[in-house]
Amino acid sequence: MLLPLAIFAFPLFNAHADGGVIHFQGSIVEDGCRLSPQEQSVQFSCSQNGKPVVQTVAFNKLNDFSVGADTPVSTNIRYLDSARKLAILEVTYR
Repeated sequence: MLLPLAIFAFPLFNAHADGGVIHFQGSIVEDGCRLSPQEQSVQFSCSQNGKPVVQTVAFNKLNDFSVGADTPVSTNIRYLDSARKLAILEVTYR
């Protein structure tokens, strides 16, 4: 009876990873966007198909904002206080 239990529990003891190797194939073809905070907005300086694109976005428009169809960047802003003075801006590159 303990044998079936041991068979199912054994993989749980070895379920952690201490290291490894990640192989990357391909290349990075464009730099990431540069963000410049302004008074009530953020300025995005990105490259789309080798051409510079600059956009200024108000803080209240940053949730689920996408810089452009060709730029794999999306944002999400999370305020840490009720006065909306302190926030974390998460930028995701796909």
